[in-house]
Amino acid sequence: MRRFTLVMILATLPLAAGCPDQFEPPEPPDEAVDGDGDGYAPMDGDCNDEDAAVYPDLDMEEDCNGIDDNCDGELGEGEVDADGDGYMVCDGDCDDSAAAVHPSAEEIGCDGIDNNCDGIPHDDDVDDDGDGQTECDGDCDDDSDAVYAGATEVDCDYLDNDCDGALHADEVDDDGDGEDECQGDCDDSDASIQTGANEEACEGIDNKCEGVQ
Repeated sequence: MRRFTLVMILATLPLAAGCPDQFEPPEPPDEAVDGDGDGYAPMDGDCNDEDAAVYPDLDMEEDCNGIDDNCDGELGEGEVDADGDGYMVCDGDCDDSAAAVHPSAEEIGCDGIDNNCDGIPHDDDVDDDGDGQTECDGDCDDDSDAVYAGATEVDCDYLDNDCDGALHADEVDDDGDGEDECQGDCDDSDASIQTGANEEACEGIDNKCEGVQ
């Protein structure tokens, strides 16, 4: 009888002490909690449970953001800024091994590089007149196919055909009389001789370049 009484007393102690907590389910561990509401907890493979856009889904297309969106342990193709210029390949960096090349870079002439990744070379790198030379190659007038480095100098076209910085000798007014040989000056070493000069009698000089002395 005494043994039965002792068992009854022990059985009622928790109720008498007011301990209802022993009947509540335990809190789940943090790894089991879906903190960002994306349907995945860390124990499910969510590699960033503070960002609802990041969760384990191998069918998810990676955004160009430098984040492992689908939690496969890898960034998407082109999501690394290898040269540290602030642009990834997926941002439009056409050469991620050169920090001077990115979509905001200034285009530099004559380096043979598309510095700003717009697919268009610098103007100086383009042969506009189709003569086989660009301005970077030495073409001093890329609007005229008669002008390029090494071309034959043409008389009286007033072009520096060979890009040597000088016109043909006949295109220069050597005596300063306002006419050169292309304009009819028959003696460009004497300023008194040109097509508009006054013919002086008995000089024996063709002052007006008429072919008559």
